[in-house]
Amino acid sequence: MPLAFDHHQILTDGLERARAKLEYTTLATSFCPREFTLRDLRHVYETVWGSTLDRSNFQRKVLGTEGFVEDTGRYAEGRRGRPARLYRAAAGEGTVLHPPLLRG
Repeated sequence: MPLAFDHHQILTDGLERARAKLEYTTLATSFCPREFTLRDLRHVYETVWGSTLDRSNFQRKVLGTEGFVEDTGRYAEGRRGRPARLYRAAAGEGTVLHPPLLRG
């Protein structure tokens, strides 16, 4: 369905801005529950970027980026297989990722 006036361009620009901010900020944690798995976080990136990310590379980058997430010491319940660790957005840390997570 076509959008009126320049609304399509506004939506396109907004989506691209969100995609770019995911590369260099901790914005993705805002789309997760208070405690989340790395799979939940990866799903945010995959949804917004529209591409599939390698699980092990993503995990290495996220856990290797200081001030991004912190381990809660707890595990997800009610899921099949080995329970996944739960993380939360790092408290009191900056919001800029260095190095950034880059789109493929």
